[in-house]
Amino acid sequence: MEILVFTLNAIVVYLLSDWIVRQLEQKRGAPLKQRQLVFFVVFLALALISFNLLQNLLAG
Repeated sequence: MEILVFTLNAIVVYLLSDWIVRQLEQKRGAPLKQRQLVFFVVFLALALISFNLLQNLLAG
């Protein structure tokens, strides 16, 4: 069960990260020069936060 929850979380984090980067580009009016780096930072932050929250919720 935990594997399924963490897998679904990873998919949501990926899609949300992509959406956030697209919104940033849209507000800026041009593609980001370092799009991969921005995506990585957003993805990493969301992944660390969400996986930590899930781990705490599933453990307790």
